[in-house]
Amino acid sequence: MSPNMVYTLDRKLGATMLTIAFGRAIDLVSMVVGELQEVVTTTATRRRQVPLGRTGQVVPMTAEDQIAISGTVAGGAILSVHHRGGAASSAGFSLVIDGTEGRLEITAAEFPHIGPVTVRGTRGGGRPTKVTLPSGYDDCPGLAGTVIHSLARAYAAIRDDLIHGTAVAPDFTHAVRRHRLLDAIVRSAATGRRKALRPWVRGQSISTLPDITSPHRPLPCVPAYSAARRPIENGRERP
Repeated sequence: MSPNMVYTLDRKLGATMLTIAFGRAIDLVSMVVGELQEVVTTTATRRRQVPLGRTGQVVPMTAEDQIAISGTVAGGAILSVHHRGGAASSAGFSLVIDGTEGRLEITAAEFPHIGPVTVRGTRGGGRPTKVTLPSGYDDCPGLAGTVIHSLARAYAAIRDDLIHGTAVAPDFTHAVRRHRLLDAIVRSAATGRRKALRPWVRGQSISTLPDITSPHRPLPCVPAYSAARRPIENGRERP
C-alpha cells in the first residue's frame, strides 16, 4: 500500500474497498442486471497487516478485504458477487449472465469504470464470441482504452440531460439507492441476517431510511435533511 492511500485501510474513516472499489463495481452490475431486492453478506479482513510501500514497515488494516454477497433482483434472478483484495492472480473484473436464451460474459483487466471492457456472448449453446459495439454507440471513440473514457461519457450524459431534459446520468436518487444497498450489505454482515431493500423515491424523507447513525454505516456523508427541501440558511432556502 502506498503511503498516500493508507487512509483506505481504516474502516472507521469510511473510504474502504467496500465503499469505493466494491461500490463502483456493484453499481455497474446493478445497472446491468437490476437492483437487489434483498441481500445476505459475508465479509472478512484476511490481511490485518499491510506492507507500506517499499519501506519495510507494515501498517494495520481494519477494512474488509473479502466481500461476498448474494440476493435476488427484480424478477427473481439470483445474483452472487465476490469482491476480494490482495489477490496474487490479478484476475480483474468478470461478470457472467446466464439466461434461458444465452450467455453473456463481460470481462476487464482492471476496474470496468477505468479500463476497456470486453463482451462475449452466445445464443443457446456454443462458445461465447466477442460482441462488437454498434457503429456510433460510443460518443468518445478517441478516448477508448484511456482512464478518462468513462468520465468523458459521464459528463456528456450530464450535458445531454441538461439540454434535452432527459434523465440518463445518475442523480441524487440514484446515489441514495446505492448508499442504501451498501448500508444493507454492512448491516447484513454485522448481524448475519438477510436484509430487504425497499424502493426509495425522490421526495422521501431521509428520516424514513435505515438508521444512518449506526457505527456500521459505510458512508459518512448522507445528508440529514429531507430530499424534498433545500437546506435552510438564515431563514431562507439556500440555492
